[in-house]
Amino acid sequence: MPFGAPSYLIYLAVFTAAAAGCLVGAWRAYRRVSLPGVRRGLIGLLLTSGLWALCHVGVLLSPGLGLKTALYETGLVVGFGTVFAWLWLCSAYSGRALHRRPSVRWAALILFLAVTATKLTNPWHGLYFSAKLSAVPFRHLEVNHHVIYWLTSGLSYALAAVGFFMLSEPLRRAQVGGGKLAGLFGLTALPLGANAVGYATPYLLDLSHEPIGVAAFALGALALRGNPSSGNPSSGSQKESCLEEASRAGREARPSLVLSADGRIRNYNRAAAELIPALRGGTSRGETSPEGTPQEEIAGRHLEEALPRLARALEVETMDREEGPDGEGPDREGPDREGTGGDMSVEDMSVEDMLDEGPQQKETLEVKGSGGESRYYRPVESQAGPGAGRLVVLQDVTERVLRRREQASRLEVLFNQSPDMINLHDAEGRVLEANPRFFEKTGHEEEDLQGMKVWDLDRSISREEALELWAGMEIGDRRRLEGTYRRKDGSAFPVEVDIRRLRMQGKGQFMAISRDITDRKVAGRKLQRERDRLETLFESLPSPIVRCRAEGGRATVEEANPAFAETFPVGREEAEGQDLNDLLVPAGQEDAAAEIDRRAVEEGPVEHQVRRVAAGGEVRDFQLQVAGRQPEEGPPEIYAIYTDITDRKRRERRLQRAEALFQNAQDALFIVDVESGEASDGGASGSRDGAARERGEAPGEGGLSFSVRRLNPAFEEKTGLESEDLRGQDPKEVFGAEVGAEIEEKYRECIRRGEPMEYEEEVPIGGETTYWTTRIAPVVASGETQMIIGTARNVTEDRRREETLREAKEEAERAKEEAEEAKEEAEQAKEEAEEASRLKSALLANMSHEIRTPLTSIIGFAEVLGREAAGLELTEESPLPGYASTIERSGKRLLLTLNGVLNLSKLQAGQMEMEAGPVDLAQQARLAAEELRPEAEEKEIGLELETGGGPAALAEAEIVAKADEGGVQIVLRNLLSNAIKYTDEGGVTVRTYREDGDQEDGDQKDRDQEDGNPQEDSWAVLEVEDTGIGMDPEVAEVLFEPFRQASEGLSREYEGTGIGLAVTREAVAQMGGSIEVETEKGAGTCMTVRLPLAGETEAA
Repeated sequence: MPFGAPSYLIYLAVFTAAAAGCLVGAWRAYRRVSLPGVRRGLIGLLLTSGLWALCHVGVLLSPGLGLKTALYETGLVVGFGTVFAWLWLCSAYSGRALHRRPSVRWAALILFLAVTATKLTNPWHGLYFSAKLSAVPFRHLEVNHHVIYWLTSGLSYALAAVGFFMLSEPLRRAQVGGGKLAGLFGLTALPLGANAVGYATPYLLDLSHEPIGVAAFALGALALRGNPSSGNPSSGSQKESCLEEASRAGREARPSLVLSADGRIRNYNRAAAELIPALRGGTSRGETSPEGTPQEEIAGRHLEEALPRLARALEVETMDREEGPDGEGPDREGPDREGTGGDMSVEDMSVEDMLDEGPQQKETLEVKGSGGESRYYRPVESQAGPGAGRLVVLQDVTERVLRRREQASRLEVLFNQSPDMINLHDAEGRVLEANPRFFEKTGHEEEDLQGMKVWDLDRSISREEALELWAGMEIGDRRRLEGTYRRKDGSAFPVEVDIRRLRMQGKGQFMAISRDITDRKVAGRKLQRERDRLETLFESLPSPIVRCRAEGGRATVEEANPAFAETFPVGREEAEGQDLNDLLVPAGQEDAAAEIDRRAVEEGPVEHQVRRVAAGGEVRDFQLQVAGRQPEEGPPEIYAIYTDITDRKRRERRLQRAEALFQNAQDALFIVDVESGEASDGGASGSRDGAARERGEAPGEGGLSFSVRRLNPAFEEKTGLESEDLRGQDPKEVFGAEVGAEIEEKYRECIRRGEPMEYEEEVPIGGETTYWTTRIAPVVASGETQMIIGTARNVTEDRRREETLREAKEEAERAKEEAEEAKEEAEQAKEEAEEASRLKSALLANMSHEIRTPLTSIIGFAEVLGREAAGLELTEESPLPGYASTIERSGKRLLLTLNGVLNLSKLQAGQMEMEAGPVDLAQQARLAAEELRPEAEEKEIGLELETGGGPAALAEAEIVAKADEGGVQIVLRNLLSNAIKYTDEGGVTVRTYREDGDQEDGDQKDRDQEDGNPQEDSWAVLEVEDTGIGMDPEVAEVLFEPFRQASEGLSREYEGTGIGLAVTREAVAQMGGSIEVETEKGAGTCMTVRLPLAGETEAA
């Protein structure tokens, strides 16, 4: 150890003294500081600073580097803790609550732990500091601080600066010792200079010198006493020092003084000095001469001597606080209440309005402001603990004092003008004072109050009862009872008395506010009679009635009448105490029932139709009336009345069904009211009845009148009449006098019969006579017919149809006769036609034999002549070959014409038999084409054959038609010969293919193929198309008529008889097919023949 170095010994002595001073200061703070927060903060600051100084002592005394470094790190941790002890002290000293907030405490703890962890882990990361041993000026620990150290130091100094800012306010407010304490607090910052010198120069060690400043502050602050001019140090507080006195005075924003235990002024704040001139060395208006004492002499003097008026007010306040219950009123520290209106009655005033509450003049301090206005302050004293000083805070009660004065004035006015009787009496029962209303009602005079006792006035209470009642009342208590006041003349009347115990003029007294309740008693007796009557009704009414208590979402049954037990499946005693909705409401309707109860309580009476479980478990319909009531005490009440409307609902449903039938009926329905015209004179009535009997009418029937009541929509639609227009009118007004009289006669007849009747009638509607079938029925009630209900069906159309049918029948009979005549003529014509047909057949047979035979010979000889002429060597000018050719060609043409005429005649006469069978259409087309190909080649045009054409799906199918083979050949030859004849260029094409109606329905096609039957719309198609001259489409329509050609007349270009296409159409028609033509002039013609398609079985 370098004990030989003076600087080493100085450092060791200074830090040892600092540690000892801090620890001694902590012990003294524990003993002497009475403010808990300040005490804890100061002790924490001194203990951490003392431990920090001890760590420095250990660093100086330790021999090795490792131990020195460990103690230095410990000192850094403890030193960082002094920052939070310092903030705690500053917060408590300035009267703030930061040190008591959990969030602030947790934040400080987390920050402390984070910094501590960084410091303790420095050997691993080395970011805080590095240390080594140095021999100058003596052997010590030389520390090289790194960046985290400077960041932590900056944070520490910033937090310490926050503490200084918190301290500035109370030190500025405190008027005694504030400067000295500021200087002592400033000592804690002086070591910063030593730290700077040690860091920058070799004159001091680079260590933290803060413990030295804290020790100096602690010793100085705890040693600092009050004003030494008092000359009596023992007269001050036994515990409080100037440090604590300044805190107590400075933390209050209100005017405050700190007194010693024996009543000497120790300190005060700036607000008190500004309020009381004597505290700042002046003399206020009305003050005594001692209050003009200079400011430096105020501290240490007795309050009675320096500020006598404040001392008297404080004494009175202290006495009031120490009094027993009789002297205590409501909380004097409570907030001021708003003043009451001037029209308030005495009984309506609250207890606080009548109590002698608020500061009295003698316990308030009146201070004149700069403008001459008065402000009132009430001294409130508190003490930190036994032997500690007293803090006197001056509360501004100006508003309360002024309000109390206003209340006193208003109370006096209310007392004199109250409509109620008011009297004041003491605890012995002596009546002290009464208001004019009291004298008016009782007949007494003011001098009668001398010697009057409460029990002399109220004969319903004895002396012992009154004293016992008053003894049990505290200040502010209130009792209400009824009594009987005795007037001066000896008469009595009932009263309601409201007794309140008050503190008035510093004494406990009683105020009795009485009200004459004679009228109320009379009304009460009437009300009782009414209650008895209602109770009788409640018990005797046939409808169920129940009273419930609405509480917690339940309707608890309190009372039910006998009808309730008879209607519902629960007895009266059993229902009491249970939830009404649980007892009666069907499942699923609980929320709706609760909503009805809520509306009755909050909105007023409610009426609903509901379904409830009745006796026997049956769910019935009820008309529910619910009313809510809020009694003076307790939860709201619900009164429920149930009216059973099940039968009525059933009748309503029946009426609704009847109404629906009436409105929606397809027949015309009407209702007619029947009214009796009976006279009041019995004799006249009897004479009318006799006359009615003579006419065959029922008695009283002649005086009946009828008026329309209702018409249904069907009636209005069918007649065009409106129900609203006809309501109340009689049939004569609706349909005219004559028709109306007939209708009324039908009504009377129905009434006489007493049963339904049906009849037909003619009714004029809309200027047109209509016919109706009407059925009416009487509705009888109480032995009289009240109305007539009827249905009417318009049969006008039926009548017209019958008339039309009758005319048609007559016409049919005439037609029948004519048909018979025509039949005879037809039979005769038939016979003539048959005869003509026989003649025609004979003619045709004859022509076939007599003409065809020589014609065949002519053609044969012409062919022979042609061949012979060809074999002869004739000159070119010889006409013989030409003649032979002309004879042959003309003969063949004549033969063709003859064959065509014969074929057409046979077809039209049905003599050519067409036998339907399978015909290979393609083969027939090839045969015909080969036969006529020479003609085509002669004209140098093409003749092509396309078989199996059409859709791809059917291209390869064999085309087998169900037709006659000879008929097919006739068709093919005629079509091909025509096409070749009218085609000069191009060619002729013959096509055969199959055509199905639905080519996309592959499934249907497969099914057709499976069963061997074609579809109904499948055809074998033969098509002949040419590129010839064509024709107009209009001309094409007449091509199929016999002897018609595209070119006709003597100038026609092409030869022919014009019967070929007619024969073709007849042949196709008889084979069950059809033929179509598509042509355009100059473009050619296409003939399409469709023949029935043979089935597979037929083709086989």
